[in-house]
Amino acid sequence: MNVKNGININNNLIALLAILLTGLFFRVYDLGGESIWLDERCSVWFASLNLSDIFFLQGEKNPPLYYIILHWWINLFGDSETSIRFPSVIFGFLSIFMIYKIGNQLFDKEVGLLSSLFSGLSVFHLRYSQEARTYSLCVFLTLLSIYFFIRLIEDRSFKYLIGYTLASTLLMYSHLYGLFIIISQNIYLVVLFFLSKELFRLNIKRWILAQFLLIVLFIPWIQIFIAQTFGFVKGDTWIPIPSLLSIIKSFGAYSSRGILLLLLFLSLLPFSIIKYEGIGTGIDRRNIFKSIKTYCQNIHLLNTNKVLLLLVWLLTPIILPFTVSLFSTPIYATKYTIVSSPAFYLLIAKGVSNISHKYLKVTVISIIIVLSLVYIREYYTKIDKEQWREVANYIDTNAKNDDLLLFNASYCQQVFDYYSKETELTRKPFPMGSRNVDKEVIKELAPTVEGHKRVWVILAHSGDKNKLIAKKLIETYDLSFHREYVGIKIALFEMKDHY
Repeated sequence: MNVKNGININNNLIALLAILLTGLFFRVYDLGGESIWLDERCSVWFASLNLSDIFFLQGEKNPPLYYIILHWWINLFGDSETSIRFPSVIFGFLSIFMIYKIGNQLFDKEVGLLSSLFSGLSVFHLRYSQEARTYSLCVFLTLLSIYFFIRLIEDRSFKYLIGYTLASTLLMYSHLYGLFIIISQNIYLVVLFFLSKELFRLNIKRWILAQFLLIVLFIPWIQIFIAQTFGFVKGDTWIPIPSLLSIIKSFGAYSSRGILLLLLFLSLLPFSIIKYEGIGTGIDRRNIFKSIKTYCQNIHLLNTNKVLLLLVWLLTPIILPFTVSLFSTPIYATKYTIVSSPAFYLLIAKGVSNISHKYLKVTVISIIIVLSLVYIREYYTKIDKEQWREVANYIDTNAKNDDLLLFNASYCQQVFDYYSKETELTRKPFPMGSRNVDKEVIKELAPTVEGHKRVWVILAHSGDKNKLIAKKLIETYDLSFHREYVGIKIALFEMKDHY
């Protein structure tokens, strides 16, 4: 018996190691293959500041934790594409392990292994594990907070209170949506109390103490948070007002943007709370109502409280910001809801685990793996980040010393400068302090380009919706070249001969 248990433990360990190594391989593979894009360059710029400036930074909507980590990382390992993205690889790798821990803690090792497999092969998680942004860190801290939250409910040990407080504080300092995870935990406890009266298992005073500590520890940044939030309301936001389609797209992203995988995942969700045990005999036509009753008795509701936790965790960071976006400022974006996605994978894993038929279960798992690998292959073969490396290389090769480089979005110049080796080329933003071009602003273009026979126009995140820049330049310049890259358009205007 002990040998058998030892074999099972070894098999589970081997499976977990295989999943972890596979997930790590996919996250490291071709890490620096694509150019960094605007948001990643912003991460590097924020991280280059002094620590005090990073913490009290007024120009960024995200809390400072990720930039502080990246600050120290760049000081040690430099700011190459691979280097700045590697912290996200580490957090993504750790998240695969933590979701296993939570699945095992809530249910069993099978659910833990399956959930780590699904998240490890998720293109959604893979993408943000290869991007120099805070999302991978936020997922890891979400899982860490949830892990200690569960332990705190089940065990009154003071060490879990400390673990929960630290993990949740770091989570709040990683991203705005970390607050929705804290809210979801409180919603779960309130619902659990009214539905099952099991809140007595948790020391109420200890929980209140934990929430009080979170508020106190967030105070140093809360004033900035409020100022940033209300400033965001008044400012220009790239986030559109969401619709129900936005939520569907979010679940599509959790399913690697594959319709087949999404449909399979949705069909498995009900099985996370029910388990059907087959009936040995068929339906008796002479007593059909008795047969239906017997059939229903073979469908069991399982682990309702634990599934409730996953549902609240899944839905709160989706429904709350969705509601806020409808009635206030838009804050709903699929990539922000990445904190919800581990709950989705855990529910799917539980649904697969509840399939009684052995061969059907193996078939379902195999289909998920095959589809995931197909989507991963598409991810690696398709370029979806802005091609600033290619743009900079082309302009460096073909530009002349007296050329003007005109950037419609001034902050995009930082990304260009990251790759450009030609430091003597004149660079100007147009218009100054904004990216939006209208009939009044366009009047300032002529003095901006004055004295330059050749003007390169670089458009990315452009506010020139009516192409006023090109229309104005064409009055005195000829369009001699234009090319489109992923996320970027460039054009070369040369002075007409009669000028």
